[in-house]
Amino acid sequence: MQVANESEIPQNLQDCKLTLCGLVGLADPPRESVKEDIVKCTEAGIRVVMITGDNGITASSIAKKVGIPHSEHIITGDQINGMSDEELCEKVRDTNIFSRVIPEHKMRIVKAFKENGEIVAMTGDGVNDAPALKYADIGIAMGKRGSEVSREAADLILLDDNFSTIVDTIKDGRRIYDNIRKAVGYVFTIHIPIAFASLLAPLLHIDPSKSMLLPLHVVLLELLIDPTCSIVLERQPAERNIMQRKPRNPKEKIISGNALFKSILQGIVIFGASFGTYYIVQGKNAPLARAMGLGIIMLANIILVQVNSSDTDSMFQSIIRLKKDKVMWLINLGTITAFTLVTYSPLNVFLKLAPLSALQLLTVIGIAIASVIWYELVKLVQKLKKK
Repeated sequence: MQVANESEIPQNLQDCKLTLCGLVGLADPPRESVKEDIVKCTEAGIRVVMITGDNGITASSIAKKVGIPHSEHIITGDQINGMSDEELCEKVRDTNIFSRVIPEHKMRIVKAFKENGEIVAMTGDGVNDAPALKYADIGIAMGKRGSEVSREAADLILLDDNFSTIVDTIKDGRRIYDNIRKAVGYVFTIHIPIAFASLLAPLLHIDPSKSMLLPLHVVLLELLIDPTCSIVLERQPAERNIMQRKPRNPKEKIISGNALFKSILQGIVIFGASFGTYYIVQGKNAPLARAMGLGIIMLANIILVQVNSSDTDSMFQSIIRLKKDKVMWLINLGTITAFTLVTYSPLNVFLKLAPLSALQLLTVIGIAIASVIWYELVKLVQKLKKK
């Protein structure tokens, strides 16, 4: 309907005669990677929940498209208004889609999850998300299109606004936690032979001048242990099954009873191998015995890192995975070089050590490998039991 001037415009809408020229549809499809990311989260025991102000049918359709479980079960803001906090706590146990919600509802939903003992990470970009972002255990704001208020309320800000970044961060967080556990376990293990050798010698009435470890030897071992712990173990790549594990209990100790027992047992075996070798030889030649005992600890240190790189994969798989890691090879080469220098260079006189013959060197290498590699059999048995 065309009009020449304002006076020709009908007073009533019913009197207007309009001609439909066409419809324009706008779509904001989810990223292609989101579906795969939600699968990863589900396998990792992480529950993905959609909280939106959109219509429930629209939210359910998008949820189904990206693979959120139970997408047909929806709770609306009006339904939340009629629920008590206890009822909402019960409903959130099996509901993943919340539609037509306002900031107050988002806050109550986050609170309900936390009341159920869940660790809640909330993502959002608007002013209406700020209260829930603040109340969640981890608030994650969008860095590109997020409001200033949401960024101020959040604990983390995504610079790329990409859900995949959150999943990658979870994986990296698990890797870091695993590596801290491995490093702490390693520290327990490698210090047991050092401590026990220093304590047992006086109990056996061994002449102090013939002790297996003199102060200089302890300092030398610490120079090897620190870089191994802080550089090699803490930068280990993620294990293959790291995103197939369920979330850990936040109340659990960083070193469990089983892990502590494993570390102590490994340390005692290395101590038995090194001190036993030293004790057998020390009556004939104390510097030679000391060199063999010290060499077993130094070489066992290299193998220990590879064996403990993974709780499931064998040390050979770990070596293959790390074959391009220049830092690992540098540390290992440094350990072998240090052992060679203190044993075969003029330093051996200063350190009260003696050079090893070819047969003695092979004996030291064999005992060092055997003192650590036995745990590979334990891992194999555990893997077969799981299967």
